[in-house]
Amino acid sequence: RLEERAREVRRSGTDKKWEELRELLLNEDEMFDANKSRRKLIIFSEHKDTLNYLRDRMSTVLGSGSIVTIHGGMGREERRKAQNAFTQDKDVVALIATDAAGEGINLQRAHLLVNYDLPWNPNRIEQRFGRIHRIGQTEPCHLWNLVAPETREGDVYKRLLDKIETARLALGGRVYDVLGRLF
Repeated sequence: RLEERAREVRRSGTDKKWEELRELLLNEDEMFDANKSRRKLIIFSEHKDTLNYLRDRMSTVLGSGSIVTIHGGMGREERRKAQNAFTQDKDVVALIATDAAGEGINLQRAHLLVNYDLPWNPNRIEQRFGRIHRIGQTEPCHLWNLVAPETREGDVYKRLLDKIETARLALGGRVYDVLGRLF
């Protein structure tokens, strides 16, 4: 029964999470500067398959030449080229990455980040946000977490919020709010 339901969902062609991301890309004020030019954006996914899916879907909105990717299957030189294209090429406005870009890469050319998939470890969320929220960043940073309620991911998100609140209480409120409001 579950397999049949999964086939029905797949055949429907409906992807609420993609629809929410598309809406963000097209209509969120922070995605554009004062001249209505698109700002640089980083999107993190957990899996390479999701990264490829997003690249294909986003290219219909942004154009294929405006997107680069970084994932664990890439060599060091290939990652460096993608990073340079994202930070230096004005026509490249989106970087879609797995956690292969989550540490040790300065991507503060952007100040917008979307977690399409949430990691289960709140430290990894902060590491991702740290790619743009660094010393020297001159713009306010914005982060969107796409989470569906009443899902396993929604349960994990709620648990992460609980952990952050525990840390906030233990540290006297000195915790970055990288998770936002619940749902």
